[in-house]
Amino acid sequence: MSRSFTGCTRCKARRQKCDEKRPICGRCQTAGVQCKYAMQLQWGGRAFSRSRFGACVDTGNMQRLEYSPGEFIYTTKSAQAASASASDLALTQPVDPFSSLSHDQKSLLHHFINDASQITACHSGMQRDICRMIVPMALQTPSLLYATSALSAIHLQALHNQSESVKSAPDIARLMALSLEHFRKELQNPSSKDSEALVATARTLCLAEIHSGALNPNSWRAHIEGARALMKASDVSGEESPRSANGFRRYLDRWYWSIVSLTALTGNGPPIGDISDFASSNQPGHKESPDYLDDYWGFTVDLAAVFRQIGAAAWRSHQAEKNGPGFVEGEVDGSVEDEAASLETSIRHLMDRGASSQPSLYPGVAEGLSPDSIQHLALCNEAFQHSALIQIHRRLRKTPATSAYVQQSVQRILACTAQIGPSAGLSPWVMLTTPLFIAGCEAQGEDRDTVRQLLASLHDTIRVPNVLQSLKFLEQYWANKVGEDEDWSHFLDRMQFDFIPY
Repeated sequence: MSRSFTGCTRCKARRQKCDEKRPICGRCQTAGVQCKYAMQLQWGGRAFSRSRFGACVDTGNMQRLEYSPGEFIYTTKSAQAASASASDLALTQPVDPFSSLSHDQKSLLHHFINDASQITACHSGMQRDICRMIVPMALQTPSLLYATSALSAIHLQALHNQSESVKSAPDIARLMALSLEHFRKELQNPSSKDSEALVATARTLCLAEIHSGALNPNSWRAHIEGARALMKASDVSGEESPRSANGFRRYLDRWYWSIVSLTALTGNGPPIGDISDFASSNQPGHKESPDYLDDYWGFTVDLAAVFRQIGAAAWRSHQAEKNGPGFVEGEVDGSVEDEAASLETSIRHLMDRGASSQPSLYPGVAEGLSPDSIQHLALCNEAFQHSALIQIHRRLRKTPATSAYVQQSVQRILACTAQIGPSAGLSPWVMLTTPLFIAGCEAQGEDRDTVRQLLASLHDTIRVPNVLQSLKFLEQYWANKVGEDEDWSHFLDRMQFDFIPY
């Protein structure tokens, strides 16, 4: 075969014919290696410094501009910018990284960067980090590109007051189907994509399913399980991705633990993950690392561990009710009561600690936040603490919804939410669907109207169809529950809903 002059770097180096397919040629795909196209400039026989171009560089009128590690071009210095550093220079005709995308793909990706990414971020630094991690990876991973486009399209449709029709929108269904089609191919040949790209796709598909109000029942759970399996496989293989140094794997871990914890707190199914993930050693006082208030979750690491404990205990209790002989409705097993008391003690300890000191944020986070943002995060965390107390009373202790213990927490959640206040994005306001929903399940009288108003305002500002779905499910729960003793998880089980207020 003749040598390829316009093929990829690997084929040219091996003097092999390249089919020049992009983004990966046939030979590189077969070999399972990275494929890269680059232009190599070749100068005449004389040394670069003695060439005519080299002489221009020596005059000081030329500047070497590195636009990617190890890759650079030479550009001229203007009279005004002669003393500027290389980092200050800009190309007169910048390269468009989206040039290979269709018009619709470009529009959806731009919408994600500017708007849709705000619904999972409570401050500008987080939104910027999410875009910097997701977008470049999406341009190289078809499944992630289509999943991100679907997530953007869901938000765009809600912006146009069409949240009700998201589930039946053909364009969104097509994007989800294309993402899944490419995802299956990439999973069959994992060497062609690093594990972080695959986990990022699972994460984005999960968010798209949840935000839409569950396009396909139970699919969001499957994506969480898939992400978990991919992360475990990566850990076992000892794979190290170059992006890990930039915190992308840590971001994916944080997303995984947030969704697992919230599922344990609000779901009616079995907890997601291993039994060891829900061990009592995860409770406060049993670990050495600081209890950070995670700005991605809106609640602390120790509180997340309590959520998982509540979910595990509630599931065991629920199974005992269904299968245990001689079970008496409303009766609480002694071991469940002991566990409920221990979990409540843990939450009270966290609340006392939060009342006496400022929350500890991850290193480098607090410096980019205003005092109001930090205060709002603390209020968000408090709302989640009271959500956990409600679930302990209702799901484990079978405390009536009308009891003072439950109603005090309901009113405190509503007060925290009102103090944070509506925001179109970049605020802990975007994280309040779960505590508002938990409070709504137990709300009485005028508090129900307050829940309606707050959830409607939340949907109007962040435009996530699942918020509207949450309000609809609350209305059904208030109207159709068997009695005051039937909690939300039992209602979910009876109605066979698959839902998470996220």
